[in-house]
Amino acid sequence: MSQPDYSWAEYLDYMEGGGSDVVSVPAAKPAVAVPAVKKAQPIWGVMLALGVTLLAIWISELKVAPFTLAGGRHPIEPVMLAIVLGMLLSNCWALPKTIQPGLKFSVKKLLPLGIVLLGARLNFQDLVKVGAQGLVLSLLETLVALLLFILLTRLMKLPQKLGILLGIGTAICGGTAIVATAPVIEAEEKDVVFSVATVTLLGLIAMFALPIIGHFLNLSSKAFGIWAGLSIHQTPQVIAAGFAYSAEAGQTATIVKLARVCLLAPVVFVTGVIYARSKLAKTGTTEPKRINYFHLFPMFVLGFLALALMKTLGLLPDLTMHVTQGVFKAGDYNLKLAGMAEQISKLCITISMAGVGLETKLASMRQTGLKPFVASLAAVLVVASLILILIRTLNI
Repeated sequence: MSQPDYSWAEYLDYMEGGGSDVVSVPAAKPAVAVPAVKKAQPIWGVMLALGVTLLAIWISELKVAPFTLAGGRHPIEPVMLAIVLGMLLSNCWALPKTIQPGLKFSVKKLLPLGIVLLGARLNFQDLVKVGAQGLVLSLLETLVALLLFILLTRLMKLPQKLGILLGIGTAICGGTAIVATAPVIEAEEKDVVFSVATVTLLGLIAMFALPIIGHFLNLSSKAFGIWAGLSIHQTPQVIAAGFAYSAEAGQTATIVKLARVCLLAPVVFVTGVIYARSKLAKTGTTEPKRINYFHLFPMFVLGFLALALMKTLGLLPDLTMHVTQGVFKAGDYNLKLAGMAEQISKLCITISMAGVGLETKLASMRQTGLKPFVASLAAVLVVASLILILIRTLNI
């Protein structure tokens, strides 16, 4: 019997800032001894992702009608183009395995770095209200999604553990939440694969659909950022949709999404306790799986908050460098630390999005079952609609 493909789970764990020591995904044991091979260098995958990024940036600067009538370029941001170009490349050609370490490096290292540097553009004095509303709506979204999946699991007669995985994946942060929860509730392998594939597919659909709907409804950047941060599952998808709408929407969506990610550890912990008690009640014994909850907290969140705090306290000032004579032309040169961090952040995020596209295989999503997909789609539509209604009601 063929072994389940767990590459999704391993890969998505990187995208939320977790490490390989958070959860261990079973790997198929080779039938025969395989001779040692030279380890591939990350440079090739990073170079490919960088090439896709440069192409995306070039395309984003092209003049496209009818936007040229207003003297501007088309509204599709490089971060979205990088994903699309990466997916086209990876699904049309068989990419060599030597680039895989570099693609994983692009997502595992460059995305967290990009998010950390993104904090240099944020001022808590301006975003306190957004943060408070985002936190309240995050808690509400999580509660609604979990309760809704409990109901859908019963109505559609889904396996209980599959329903739990889909519910937590929808409520928190997609694949990482599923992978973290699976060993706690002793989920079967097929349930993990189905759940990850389902939430990933729906997240990709939402990533493309929400910016279009947001423009149609004429949502403000702040409102769309909150909506995207609460309605889309995974961090890269949230970032892509947010920055495709506007820079402000991207920043807001990132903040709201990070608030959701922070709920991962307590939700998984509570789920484990409930499962252990349920097992004890049924069998009289309980052997809950152990998991390091400390490592579930993405460390890049701390860096993001630290840089934002430095910006708020004025520790990232605009500097003026006075050059009198030398290689450079004499004069005053302005050096904006926050601006430099923003540009580096955009480049890192776009490269990582190219890596996401290059790692996305459409064939891996065919394992999704119909019932889990229908249940997840219903939950996503209800949650997204509810959040949108609240946003419009609160005039955000």
